[in-house]
Amino acid sequence: MNPIKKARYCSALTGLLLVVATRLFAQTTQPPTTAPNATQVYTFAEQMPRYNGGGNDSIVAYLRRSTRYPAEAIQAGASGKVFVTFVVNVQGQVEQARVVKPVHPALDQEALRVVAGMSTWQPGQQQGKPVAVAMTVPISFAIQQPSLAPALAAQYPGGPEALLTYLGAIPYPEAARSVGLDARVFIKFKLDKEGKVLEVKPIGPLMRKPQQNPPPRADIDAAKLVLEQAATQWIQAMPAWTPARLDGAPVESDPFVMPLVFNPTPSAIPKEKVYPYADQMPVFNTPTDKYDIQTKIQRSLKYPAQALRNRMEGTVYLYFVVNEAGALEQAQVVRSAGPELNQAVLEAALSQPAATTPAKLNGKPVKVFYVVPFTFKIK
Repeated sequence: MNPIKKARYCSALTGLLLVVATRLFAQTTQPPTTAPNATQVYTFAEQMPRYNGGGNDSIVAYLRRSTRYPAEAIQAGASGKVFVTFVVNVQGQVEQARVVKPVHPALDQEALRVVAGMSTWQPGQQQGKPVAVAMTVPISFAIQQPSLAPALAAQYPGGPEALLTYLGAIPYPEAARSVGLDARVFIKFKLDKEGKVLEVKPIGPLMRKPQQNPPPRADIDAAKLVLEQAATQWIQAMPAWTPARLDGAPVESDPFVMPLVFNPTPSAIPKEKVYPYADQMPVFNTPTDKYDIQTKIQRSLKYPAQALRNRMEGTVYLYFVVNEAGALEQAQVVRSAGPELNQAVLEAALSQPAATTPAKLNGKPVKVFYVVPFTFKIK
């Protein structure tokens, strides 16, 4: 089981990570050319240029703050390290920026944009006088594979079977029984370094079955709030897990989501077991395609044209099950960002091929569920 690694997401679609690698190279292999009688451009000076007077730390902070992963490059799956060379002139201004090692047109253009947007440097000096100096900076764009099941690295006391039993044992709140909602409430939470639950909050109830004679809307809304509060308290009351570990040390988990079912007639609850995690989770990657299922869905996503025209943004939470044969089924949007965005996520998920290996518990194939966020943002 792999330990959980926390990641920052900075992209047009969640699940992709922008990494800015920023070691400055003073001496370039091919410094910008200068015209006859132009100011001499040094590849090295006695005192090198300093960004905002603060050296490389300041330039790292600027690049990390300013660089964005272009949506076009994300959809194309483009990644790599773009090398940009430029000159810091005697006034400390950036000029002659050009890409000397391209990766993808969108990434190259973004790297140039960021470099050209730098504020004034403290110019280099040679023999006490300001001089123009050629610099090179690499900017790395990397598509990472975020964890789909943060609980994999942590262990619930007694394992997946015990966790499934705990989730299924939640009592129906008496305060909501008169309304009789048949619903699932999805709760988002994390585990701290000691395996204790923290940051518990609902992301919204999902009606399992419509009511034939529904009560007034106000009563339904009040009952949903009661269910959300009950589900939140049930998750908060979970015993401590064995925490995730990274490099031998316990670490805080990434957020993950679990559903709790409320049925006014418990005997009607299906006995089918769909586990939150298993000893071995489904394997979707192959030697030629190393992406996990979330990244596969993400790469299949297209920003709907109507949603772009209407400037629709938001995060869609998708629930789906991977069955014993490795196929995706029971896909449902549990938190909406609008019909167009919801439909785009559903279509991308349902277009995925089956896992090469299904989840296994005690050596036997089992069903497992995922609850995955997909964020749409117009840059």
